[in-house]
Amino acid sequence: MHNKKLHVVADENISGLEHFEKIVAVSKISGRAISRENIKHADALLVRSVSLINKQLLENTAIKFIASATSGIDHVDIDYLQKNNIQFAYAPGSNANSVVQYVFASLAFLSQKYDFDWRGLSFGIVGAGHVGGLLADYLDKLGINFSIYDPFLPATHPYRDRFATFNEVQQQDVISVHTPLTTKGAFPTHHLFDKQVIHSLSKNAILINSARGAVFDNRALHQEYESHSWKCVLDVWENEPDIFIPLLRDVDLGTSHIAGYSYEGKEQGSAKIYQAFVEFFGFENVQAYPLDNNTRLLEVPASSSELEQINQVILAAYAIQDDYLQMLELANNPSVSFDALRKHYPLRREFQSYRLDYAAFTASAEKTLRLLGFN
Repeated sequence: MHNKKLHVVADENISGLEHFEKIVAVSKISGRAISRENIKHADALLVRSVSLINKQLLENTAIKFIASATSGIDHVDIDYLQKNNIQFAYAPGSNANSVVQYVFASLAFLSQKYDFDWRGLSFGIVGAGHVGGLLADYLDKLGINFSIYDPFLPATHPYRDRFATFNEVQQQDVISVHTPLTTKGAFPTHHLFDKQVIHSLSKNAILINSARGAVFDNRALHQEYESHSWKCVLDVWENEPDIFIPLLRDVDLGTSHIAGYSYEGKEQGSAKIYQAFVEFFGFENVQAYPLDNNTRLLEVPASSSELEQINQVILAAYAIQDDYLQMLELANNPSVSFDALRKHYPLRREFQSYRLDYAAFTASAEKTLRLLGFN
């Protein structure tokens, strides 16, 4: 079925728009350029996190349906949509595995750079929704100690025995942040890591933020850098795309908000909003959104060290250091833009899309790699 009378405006960076184009007319534009004028007569709007969805954008438009191909929705005024009878769909959890694998790739990179075994560290998880909860699942299976700070989790949560105060979580070896960005309520997360908190962190902590940039006060983080020996990984930044370049020069790993940008993460997000779109507008007999679940052999020279075997495989599957080198171009080349790095991000497959020949691996390394998802 084709309905070219239905008009859709979409962020050009959404994966799989060709599947929408088979059934409707789609106008593709930059997510940051979406405005009331260019969506005024559209029936539906497909966005990512860079587009603010609120009254200012939507008032006096024909929009009936909005979908965000993201798991976070802090860019969306849900109350306004509900009050104005605009249907909303998003993709919770679609890129959770991608972000968790970003965390493990970061640790493998740091482990090689500084010669430590990340499996023996304690983890503090700040925010245990789809992503933080999945990270907890992985750590639990791997037998790695962790604690969780998330005041919104119920007392019946399966990891309730791992609940901790924010101060207790700050004392762990690795602090991995997976909270949405909020400014209101009893537990706002904007500058949750402010100058005072950052100053009090362990001098040797590993900080990983793959959630929202403004959960950390970026300038305070930069100011405190000289007096700490942190290992710091930032995928997200305050004021994207106009990030604070001096902080980029400080960190061990800096990337362009792409932790969730695996093929699987993007495609699963698109598949969820495609299904919601088809159901809302009543399309019948349309092809299901196709997903590539094939595996491919990952060839990695086996090291004699068990830890090195694990780290090498992780970094062969996801060469996170290449993302960092691309990001550093922002500091060195004025013609490079943050958004361009995201738009032209190369194909990255998740661990489960690879299979390994385990013959040369130790039994313990094989067990760890299988638990991480490698076939």
